[in-house]
Amino acid sequence: MKTVVYLDILLLVNFLIGWLLLHMAGLLSGQAAGARRLLAGSALAALSALILFGPEMAYPWQLAYRLGTAALICRVTFGRRTRVQFLCGVCWYTALNLLAAGLALLYVYRTGSRLVQTANLAVYLRIPPLVLVGLTGVICLVLELLLRRPAALGGTAATVGLRVLLEDTPLTLRAMLDTGCHLKDPMTCLPVLLISYADAKPRLPQATADFLESWFAGKRTAQPPAAAALRMIPCATAAGHTLLPGFAVEQIGLITRQGVRALGRTVIAFCPETLGEGCEALYGSDFLPQGSLS
Repeated sequence: MKTVVYLDILLLVNFLIGWLLLHMAGLLSGQAAGARRLLAGSALAALSALILFGPEMAYPWQLAYRLGTAALICRVTFGRRTRVQFLCGVCWYTALNLLAAGLALLYVYRTGSRLVQTANLAVYLRIPPLVLVGLTGVICLVLELLLRRPAALGGTAATVGLRVLLEDTPLTLRAMLDTGCHLKDPMTCLPVLLISYADAKPRLPQATADFLESWFAGKRTAQPPAAAALRMIPCATAAGHTLLPGFAVEQIGLITRQGVRALGRTVIAFCPETLGEGCEALYGSDFLPQGSLS
């Protein structure tokens, strides 16, 4: 019996699965990637599946290929990170791959489908492509719900102090982690700190406050402060898509018991609503460097 494998479908399915798993690995390891890097990593993940058609290698080389491609895919997707973040991303990506493979094998066991072809630790299963992508989607959906669970339950979350230098004016904020906050600056791909304009207004520089007041009043022709690096941040919510006004800032610091710890440059965006009692800003899981809260 000969096995016919459609190469275009194989690459497309592996691309979609790679995109889903890399997205979740980034969220779980606190280093969500930009759209271009995510697409590049997914394409590399799809190409890595072509080892199925290569000559059979010795087991150590098969294992080295799997680990090496996982490391390369994470490096391309998440960029230059600390060693801990890099290893964390690789481990999560590998673990999610194994979990997806386990669900696929469970489907095979339950439905009586047969393995079609195996080579170099790659397995081609007689599974409809939509089912395979759907099983991976279920994993991502469950993890996404678990990541959002603390906020959904309304539990109290710890806040951290952040200091932003805006137009040479220091702005101190109480910020809270929101795992559902994935705002990115489309120009630099830097993570964005979301600030409540209603809460921060009394402490903002006058020129910045005037510009934001006009913007949220619907006067989109208002001129930003001359010295400010204006950014328009795309934001998708349950109410629809919108653009939030923001600024690139060169200095942001984490307030600790030992003083203010510099975190480098970033982008801030403003929303007109309040964010909750005791919270003036929200940051995503990829905003603060891993280990900065310890």
